[in-house]
Amino acid sequence: MGMEARNRHERTGFSDSGENVMPGSEEHRRSIHLNDKGTGDIGLGRKLIGIMLAVGLIGAVVGGLIVAYALPYVYGSSPRAVFSGPRPQQTTTASKEIIKVSELTTPAAAVAKKLGPSVVNVSVNQGPRDAIHSGVMNGVGSGVIYTSDGYIITNNHVIEGANEIFVTIGSDEVRAKLVAADPETDLAIIKVDKTGLPAAEFGSTKDIEVGDPTIAIGNPYGFEHTVTSGIISALNRNVTVPNERGGGSTTYTDLVQTDAAINPGNSGGALSDAKGRVIGINTLIISDTGANEGIGFAIPVETVKKVADELINKGKASHPYIGIQGGNAADLLAAGNNVKTNAKEGVLVVQVLPGGPAEKAGLQKNDIIIAVNGSPIKDMDALIAAIRQKDVGNSIEITYIRNGQEGKVTVTLAEKPKQ
Repeated sequence: MGMEARNRHERTGFSDSGENVMPGSEEHRRSIHLNDKGTGDIGLGRKLIGIMLAVGLIGAVVGGLIVAYALPYVYGSSPRAVFSGPRPQQTTTASKEIIKVSELTTPAAAVAKKLGPSVVNVSVNQGPRDAIHSGVMNGVGSGVIYTSDGYIITNNHVIEGANEIFVTIGSDEVRAKLVAADPETDLAIIKVDKTGLPAAEFGSTKDIEVGDPTIAIGNPYGFEHTVTSGIISALNRNVTVPNERGGGSTTYTDLVQTDAAINPGNSGGALSDAKGRVIGINTLIISDTGANEGIGFAIPVETVKKVADELINKGKASHPYIGIQGGNAADLLAAGNNVKTNAKEGVLVVQVLPGGPAEKAGLQKNDIIIAVNGSPIKDMDALIAAIRQKDVGNSIEITYIRNGQEGKVTVTLAEKPKQ
């Protein structure tokens, strides 16, 4: 039964219609041919499908790589940043000075932008007249606009003896007139017939300390609006200089010392702090050549404003005095003055002016002043500075040595007579 059945299966075929066909018959042969052809077509189709799948897979990989490379740029990144992870953040320490992005970014540039328009060129003539300035221009300095209605601060030595004064404001050169001057502080006020001027902002020396940055603006050698920078080298300097006219000497007190370059022509210009506020008016330098050697001095803004207001309102500046002539005790005693004392510092009184405050208080010749209001007095410059810090009418306590004995007197300061 099993063999018979198997043989029957082998002998029996199926047409495409499903009918049984006999082996060896034409239908059987045609059935075999058709089956062989169908098997070949299927193998070819499978190969084609495999190729298409491989091509698709490769395309997908290539496309993925392209997208992975290009997409980070769309979002402002890079493939390296995406695949390597975020980079460590760098930290910075903010500076004390906050500068807006739209503003200039260096202190000197910011100060020049703010204060520069308030610093002017001052030129004077003292000689024969010519067709342009009605005189030969033989002096150049600087000035600072004090008020918007035309008052300008400069140095007395810039305009001293001038027949005519001219001020360059922006691109305009205008004639100026002298309001008043104070040789004792080397300050002067001139005025131009203009309004709406860019007045400077004034600060305070109480807001600065040694080592702070500072900027000088002026017209050295006639080069207008020259900006130099440096630091505050010292405060409260007292400097005695010989008078170029009339002989003698003048002591300038409480000066601001700076290493910012100050040259001839900078006189009367501004010394500024890092915020563009005037803290002094440049006045003199210490130099063997006449040019900058890194030791420049400015009149402190407190003195500038006090004297400027007096010159504008009263036409003169008032200065207190005690009415003595004297010198450094150490120098005079070393020179052989017949004064018995153990004092090695102080001011030796050489003369007491008749009717002056010192005489009225009881000070005498050969007294040695060693303190004012309890503060030691080292030399004559220190005594002058201590007196100038007070106003006319104020009283001060002077400690002195007379014949080896210490004494004290109260002196009421009077206004110094005009010399």
